[in-house]
Amino acid sequence: MKKIFSIAIIFGVCCHFAMAQKNDVDSLQKAYQKNKQDTTLVKLLLEKAIKVYLTANTDSGMIVVKQSLALSRKIHYKNGEVRSLSAIATFLNRSGDLPGALRQTFEVLPQAIAIKDDRVIAQCYNTLGLTYNILKDFKKSLENYRKALAITEKAHLYDLSIVESNNISRAYLDNDKLDSAFFYTQKAYALSLKYNYLTNIGYLIRNLGIIQFKKGHYTKAIDFYNKSIQNIPGHNNHYLLSEDYRRMAEAYQLMNKVDSCTDFAKKAFEEAKLDRNPELILKATSLLTNEFKSQNNYKEAYNYQQLMLKAQDSLFSQQKTLQVQNLTFNEEQRKRELEAAQIAYQNKVRMYTLVAMLVAFVLIASILLFANQKRKKANSLLRQRNAQIETQHKALENTLAELKTTQTQLIQSEKMASLGELTAGIAHEIQNPLNFVNNFAEVNAELTQELKEELRNGNTEEAIAIADNLEQNMGKIQHHGKRADFIVKGMLQHSRTRTGEKQPTNINVLAEEFLKLSYQGLRAKDKSFNAELITHFDPALPKINVVQQDIGRVLLNLFNNAFYATNQKQKTAGADYKPEISVTTSVENRQIIIKVKDNGTGMPDAIKEKIMQPFFTTKPSGEGTGLGLSLSYDMVVKGHGGSIDVDTKDGEFTEFIISLPIKAGS
Repeated sequence: MKKIFSIAIIFGVCCHFAMAQKNDVDSLQKAYQKNKQDTTLVKLLLEKAIKVYLTANTDSGMIVVKQSLALSRKIHYKNGEVRSLSAIATFLNRSGDLPGALRQTFEVLPQAIAIKDDRVIAQCYNTLGLTYNILKDFKKSLENYRKALAITEKAHLYDLSIVESNNISRAYLDNDKLDSAFFYTQKAYALSLKYNYLTNIGYLIRNLGIIQFKKGHYTKAIDFYNKSIQNIPGHNNHYLLSEDYRRMAEAYQLMNKVDSCTDFAKKAFEEAKLDRNPELILKATSLLTNEFKSQNNYKEAYNYQQLMLKAQDSLFSQQKTLQVQNLTFNEEQRKRELEAAQIAYQNKVRMYTLVAMLVAFVLIASILLFANQKRKKANSLLRQRNAQIETQHKALENTLAELKTTQTQLIQSEKMASLGELTAGIAHEIQNPLNFVNNFAEVNAELTQELKEELRNGNTEEAIAIADNLEQNMGKIQHHGKRADFIVKGMLQHSRTRTGEKQPTNINVLAEEFLKLSYQGLRAKDKSFNAELITHFDPALPKINVVQQDIGRVLLNLFNNAFYATNQKQKTAGADYKPEISVTTSVENRQIIIKVKDNGTGMPDAIKEKIMQPFFTTKPSGEGTGLGLSLSYDMVVKGHGGSIDVDTKDGEFTEFIISLPIKAGS
């Protein structure tokens, strides 16, 4: 693993970080003294709570945040109210009230989304990640961290991107995934230097220490923990101090240095008490309990065990555990209810329509009963009406069955339609190797005659030279024969209606063949169309197990769409426009990445989210079924466990990115 962090640079930023924190609060203080606006005071209180009290005095921080909330509500400052509620959730998490943190976050998150405050939305997901991490639900923890990171990167909130990258790194460290942890630590460090956000330098140094510890390099780990401590301005970050001291104690414990282990574990405990953080207290007292037990000092072990049990109960008591489970269940239920809202509304409309019809029916029946005064006749009319309804019901069922059959036929037609698109391209592509085979066969016939002649004349050396030429030509015939065989097999596989078995496949070869076939197919329909084909194939790309005909269909759909887009743009663009299609393959994070980019018409943002939906198409009526991308999505995501994304700008370009996992055995 490459070491990229410069310790000299890290030491040089400490004073600047302390000054930056102080300047943020001081600048708001001066601004408030100058304008005396309540909104400025709200911002000042929030800044002071997070920057000054979060890592030094959580009780004071909570008091300040509640003042900010009260003032925001008094002046009807919605953004201040939402940010204050989010900050309260953060302090609840830090103080160990996990049910309170979850409840507060679940309540404020929809409000933050409603006012589109990306910073608060990201902070809410971050708080959920931290809380689930304490509860050992690492899957949900990492899921929420990633949501927060995606939001911060999209909104260019780089200070929060650093925080989320650090938290993701810690999540990977907890699961012993050291390479991934180092990657996100490196990413956070690069952002810190690039945008001069130096708040989390100490946390990043600590991550490096944890990596060394998990590798068994305890002395190196202790060096990094010491450097982390040295980079804590004023030594008032009790959370980070407790973490560093405890991890140093763990390293000394494994090095059998009993005194050092005990001393630093006690320091960790004292800092945890100052931070009022039950999670840190639990970790420190657990370490001290085990250490004193190993020393047969049962009195001290018992004392620290009582403190450990108290901290454990404050975090994970049965009541709190039930509260967390109920809150999580209720939140999931709320999400399901929101997702079902539209369906529920449609069902209500149907119900009201049915009720209206029923009321009308009863009214008619009542009028008939009143007019005729004959129950028998009224019953007869009702039976007739019921029979009509039953007939209509059966007719509707038959219509629905026909629609489903038609839909299935449309999907199958779409699969087979791409075969027709290939016909012209395949005819052109297969003609080239066949021409080579025929030409070399004719040359070999002539060389055979010359070989016989030389053998009759006893010219052995000349005969051998001719035989060498024959051997070379036969090799070329074999090469081009295999190429023609590959094209024919690809066409046969593409025409199959059922999914075949997965087999090792060279994605570079597959992509190149279908790119040529798609291009020749369009050229066969429009001789005037020309495009520049640009390929950047990774020569080290490994073979992976895929269903060749399915991935071939996916590539063909993307290539056909790309050529269609550039062809359409060429019809309206000026003479300077030159169609370009580029295909790139690479390996990233155990994934094979395939990128297909064109400089065609692009797509507006309004329809980008719809293009993977069945039967949605941007092409004119009669030119597309709207199933190509939908089927491609199913083949990649459901069939191969991959992903397919799109990046586009209206009028400029479209780029599809396919990710296929490299699984064991590939």
